[in-house]
Parts: sequence; C-alpha cells; structure tokens
Amino acid sequence: MRVAVVGTDKKVMEKELKSYGFAIDKLNPDVVVSFGGDGSALSAEQLYPGVPRLTIKHSKICKKCTVGRGHDFSGIFDKLKKRRYKVAKVMKIEGIVNNNKRKRLVGLNEINVAHAFPTRAMRFDVSADRKSIVADMIGDGVLVATPYGSTAYFRIITGRRFSKGMGIAFNNVSKKMKYRFARENAEIKIRVNRGPALMCADNNSTMIPLRDGDVVTVKKSKEKAKIIELTGEERKIQL
Repeated sequence: MRVAVVGTDKKVMEKELKSYGFAIDKLNPDVVVSFGGDGSALSAEQLYPGVPRLTIKHSKICKKCTVGRGHDFSGIFDKLKKRRYKVAKVMKIEGIVNNNKRKRLVGLNEINVAHAFPTRAMRFDVSADRKSIVADMIGDGVLVATPYGSTAYFRIITGRRFSKGMGIAFNNVSKKMKYRFARENAEIKIRVNRGPALMCADNNSTMIPLRDGDVVTVKKSKEKAKIIELTGEERKIQL
C-alpha cells in the first residue's frame, strides 16, 4: 500500500510506516495519513482531495481523529495494512465568485466570506434558492458550513452543530441573527454590498478578493472527502 503523510512529525511517521511495510509515495498514494489535529486533516484534504484519509490524533483539540494509545500505532497500522476499515464519503461545498470557475474554492468544513480588514465591517445580502434570508447585514462576515464542519467554526459562532443540510452562520453582525439552515442541495448566494472582502475555504492559504457587487454562490460540491474509519475503534469520525 502506498501512503503519503501530512502533518506533525512527518518524517517520524514516515519512518514508522516504512517499518510496517508501507511504501511512502507523495505523488500517487492509495491512502493519506494525517498526523496532527484538525488543521493537519484539512491540509491533507487540500493536498490530496478525494484520496482516502486516515487521521491520527496528535492534538488535544482534534474532534475527528482516530485515537492513538500513546505513540504505539501498531494496532492502527495493522488494521490499515489488513484493510480492516470502511471509507465514509463526506460532503464538501464550493464557492464560486460571479460564476467564474477560475474563482472557485472547495471546502470540507466551510466557505467563509469575511471582511478583508479587521477595522472595517462589510455589508452583505444572503439568499437561499432565491429567497432572501437577510439584506444589507453589517458585520464581520458569513460562512456556510457542512455537517462535518459544524463542529468547527460554525459551532464557535453559533454554539450549535447539525447533522444534515448546510448551516449559515453570521459572524459578529449588527442584527440578532446567528444562524439559518438550508437544504443540502440549496444554492446560497452572498452579495458583497460593501467590501473589501475575501472568500476563504477551511484553512486554505489561497483566498479570493471580493469587491463591491461581487456575488459568491455556495453549493454542494461534486467532490467528496473519503474518511477511513478503522474497524472496532472506540472513537470514530463524527459526522
């Protein structure tokens, strides 16, 4: 089995994997091992989209990681080698600016439209399936999250999580509105009335600048993340 590693102590993990007979292949892996926390897991998905990913916890804050017992990974690697696991396909979402496919980002957790400068609030409209949710909202921005991402930034803003559809969270806004929900196949539009602003996806360092009048369309992506769930693990991926 060909394996790529992303995250903390990468070389140490590669050495461990080699000792169990895995081949390290950074270009065409069968499986990606994410070693670290939530950030490492998201980075692994960006580097290897659609490749089955096993996330091994090496952080106190990771909520979706296979729990390693100390630094003895023998049980985890044995199950991986014997293919004693299942692969869960997880929804991702995409944001496209002004229907320009060259201005597109894909997120596993969320698409975030936020102010470009902390000293200036942005103004924006939000609609879902052509029905207005809010008009000329003033605040730090708005994000659209997946169920997988509802335990992350969405939960920090709203204090809630959800298991289906999409969640729309309003970040530090002028009106008493924290969130709304939309169906999984909804088309959500965010219009920037006053920027400057940025469109972001997860912890991706690539961000797309937005000007006044730009419209971001957020919808379910055709791409899916593939998450490895080891057989018999005490703690599995939370969807």
